[in-house]
Amino acid sequence: MNIKRMSAKITSVRDVSPTAREVTLTLPEPLEFMAGAFINVFMEKEGKRERRAYSISSDPENQQEVTLSIRRTDKPTSLSPIFWRDDVLSLPIDIMGPLGLNTADKITRPRIFLFAFGIGVSVVKGLVHHLLAQTGTEEVVIVTGSRTEEEILYKDFFESLAREDARVSTRFVLSKPTIESYPYAGYIHEHIADYDFTNATVYICGQSVAATALRDVIRAQAPVDPEFFIEAFD
Repeated sequence: MNIKRMSAKITSVRDVSPTAREVTLTLPEPLEFMAGAFINVFMEKEGKRERRAYSISSDPENQQEVTLSIRRTDKPTSLSPIFWRDDVLSLPIDIMGPLGLNTADKITRPRIFLFAFGIGVSVVKGLVHHLLAQTGTEEVVIVTGSRTEEEILYKDFFESLAREDARVSTRFVLSKPTIESYPYAGYIHEHIADYDFTNATVYICGQSVAATALRDVIRAQAPVDPEFFIEAFD
């Protein structure tokens, strides 16, 4: 990937859950990113120029517009709260990218499992269109982990894909569901025993501890020749 630096314009924001927001950036030239890539974002915060990496959640068919899925946080060192400011559409923003090693072109197996914890679902959203467009893709399983029903990101989007394409299946795991009989209550690793990971790609995106723990649980099932990609963040 050819890494570029450029100014961008924040052209829209929309809430995708009570704690997450999708931000659209319009670029002055094509970014030339591959699905699964991320960018570094530079903005001014309290008089200092700060940097934060965000995964691209949009389809790479449109290279002059990217969307970022951002979780709201109160951490004083984070850029993320800026995107909830009333004047966010007028704020200057610079980007650098595309960046990342775990991009769609590295995935080689016909059966693909995409696991995402929390805001990590943005990477899965960015990957899935590209993977389904590949002629060799036989199956895509999407499993996300959230706290409650209202925090499931892009649920309608993934369910729509599953209705339209028989290769796609979904599972939404909730650690604190409000429905007592919810079938996938708990954590992702508790709901994967029925999956066969033999000769499959396993792509996991989420916080480092959760992502590596899930990988270890899958390995403990002793599948034959799986391919692992871990996109981890803190």
